[in-house]
Amino acid sequence: MIYSGKNNFSSLSSASWMNGSDMSSVSLSHPYRNFGSSSIACFILTILFCCLSFVNVQGAAEPKDVNVLAKIDTNQIRIGEQIHLKLTASAPQGVKIKFPIIPDTLRGLEFVNRSGIDTGKSEDGKKIIYSQSVNVTAFDSGFYVLEPFQFLLMQDNKLPDTMSTEALLISVKTIPVDTTKEIKDIKAVMDVPITLKEILVYIGIVLAILVIAFFVIREIRRRRKLPKPEPVIEVPKIPPHVTALEALKKTAEEKLWQQGHYKSFHSAVSDILRTYIEGRFSINAMELTTDETMSRFRGNILPEEARQKLYGILQLADMVKFAKVIPVGSENEKSIDDAVQFILLTKPVDAGDFAEQEVKS
Repeated sequence: MIYSGKNNFSSLSSASWMNGSDMSSVSLSHPYRNFGSSSIACFILTILFCCLSFVNVQGAAEPKDVNVLAKIDTNQIRIGEQIHLKLTASAPQGVKIKFPIIPDTLRGLEFVNRSGIDTGKSEDGKKIIYSQSVNVTAFDSGFYVLEPFQFLLMQDNKLPDTMSTEALLISVKTIPVDTTKEIKDIKAVMDVPITLKEILVYIGIVLAILVIAFFVIREIRRRRKLPKPEPVIEVPKIPPHVTALEALKKTAEEKLWQQGHYKSFHSAVSDILRTYIEGRFSINAMELTTDETMSRFRGNILPEEARQKLYGILQLADMVKFAKVIPVGSENEKSIDDAVQFILLTKPVDAGDFAEQEVKS
């Protein structure tokens, strides 16, 4: 059923559309029940609403070349069935049309779902056609009326206008039930014999489980027979600073410079520091000269105090080894003391260092 749209200035004000008013001002439907199934009542209602709609639209001014339609595929359903409602509006370019807002439920009718608004053009290309599909249903018998759907029109700088569709009458019928008979199943329960195909399915499942269990048990037994790997004892790696401090202590106990072995003493101190630098800073100090070694410590890698102590130790060792300088006793003692202080200043910081500082404080 198709109904052409007409103006309706009395049903909706332009302010309600601009402010997003309640849907009750946009589309109303009133259920009429308890009319029975009398064809006379249905005929009278149809004539009544057609007359009301006709009187309502006669006094309205129709916007030129603008049409709105409300179309339903049927006006009679059974409880729970759905009616396909399609809203269509066509207007020339430059005219903006706002579709009515449709709620989920409205006075006995339920709007199951609604599509988006599709846009197309007429055959002559002069008009733009807008359309929207809505599914409507009801879960109670009786007569339902969808009053005209209101469309908002806006063109240029003119005041907003409205157009409305014709009212739609929907009849919802129930399924007759004979209450004198007892409730029973539609069909009796049937005994279906078991087929060979069904038996083969269960046999296949059982065989698959047995095969999987066989391989799992065999794998468990195989692993039990394998020799257990011997535990590998990993010796913890001694930190470079620990090794260097022990080596310096051993060199001091040998008392080389006290016996006149100045070159051996300073070479040992120098080699211990270079070995520590390789382990601590990954610098190949054993293959570098003193100046090359110091140049590798650029930026803030070393504290200034540690840098000065390292340079003094290496420079004094070079003078003793190559220039045959004989240092005094205090210089020998200072060399090994500075080496110990350099290691303590540059070793990695661990939790034990903080604990010692707290005890001292």
